[in-house]
Amino acid sequence: MEAAASLKQTVTHLFDAVKFSDHANELEESARSVEGELEAALTKLEAQTEDLYNMLAVMKTEREPILKELGQQLDGFLGTAKEQAKNKLQRNASKRLDDFRRAIASEKDKALKSLEAYFASDPIPVIESVIQVRLTEGIYEARSRYECEGGVKYDFRLAAQNSKNFHQPFSLSQLGHELRVPVRFSRALLSKTRTPGFERLDQYTLSDAEVSGGRLRANFEKPGNGGKLKLLTSGIQGDGFIGLEYTDHIQSVNVMNDPALVAFVDIEAMKKAAGELVSELSDLSKSKVALLRLSVNGEQPLTDVNPREILDKVMGVMGSTYKASVRKVATGATGGASAELDLDFIKSRLKVLGGEMSRSISQTLGFTGA
Repeated sequence: MEAAASLKQTVTHLFDAVKFSDHANELEESARSVEGELEAALTKLEAQTEDLYNMLAVMKTEREPILKELGQQLDGFLGTAKEQAKNKLQRNASKRLDDFRRAIASEKDKALKSLEAYFASDPIPVIESVIQVRLTEGIYEARSRYECEGGVKYDFRLAAQNSKNFHQPFSLSQLGHELRVPVRFSRALLSKTRTPGFERLDQYTLSDAEVSGGRLRANFEKPGNGGKLKLLTSGIQGDGFIGLEYTDHIQSVNVMNDPALVAFVDIEAMKKAAGELVSELSDLSKSKVALLRLSVNGEQPLTDVNPREILDKVMGVMGSTYKASVRKVATGATGGASAELDLDFIKSRLKVLGGEMSRSISQTLGFTGA
């Protein structure tokens, strides 16, 4: 992603994630204060009623029947009043806590959605990406995984159901390929010549696949006969090597390691088909629908992710690049995504962070007077 576009994503979506997360933390602190206030109020109620019980204990020892009876009546009233006061304190606190919990959940949801919007554009340099699909009950489950500079890792669920090719069981015939894979030899009855036996790869259904760095690992299955074909590549389209492995209930063969079989493989056609499948899966990776995993300092639930830690990592990776973008904006040397940025916008977004983080990032971006 262009540096200016990445900067814009950071000062919008990632700054928002920090803002919403900070607000959630503040609300949690307020909720803890309510719990503390309730505990203090209940302790005070208990102490004060205990003092009153001690006073009534004296009245209940009076010899005068009327005073003794009054002490007993007041003792009963005090117990009822104490429970009523306790229940009222707990109801009021419970209502306030419920309000805080709803507000906290809302802020956390907004923080997560902001992180989702941020990482959906792959705003920081990706070291390695992996795209995976798996056929389950006639539907492809698809996800993409990313490892970025700074140790940031994240996974997205992909919308296979909206894909032209992966909304249903996929075969290479959908891409216009009719590929034959030699998997065995048979001998003609009236001749000593061995004849290769072929399996039509384009008649097999893709059961699962993984693409990383242009390399493909794909498993195909033929409905009904138990045949399985594995297709592997070691490089991008047109380069590297092709691997073909066939398995059924009778045999298992590595086609490319068998010199007799490999002579009948149309290697260039296989590479072309593999390259097109890699392209289709790469296009699928653009259809991100949900953030599944995000880690900065080890695995943790999404709800426990700290956007401030992520922002700190991002600035560590992109700080100097962002500073150069700000300098271009300041000198008017803008173009592309830079044209959508201006210094006032960036400065206004820095105010969202507040405090020391705002000052630190301002200095990193070159706003020395901030």
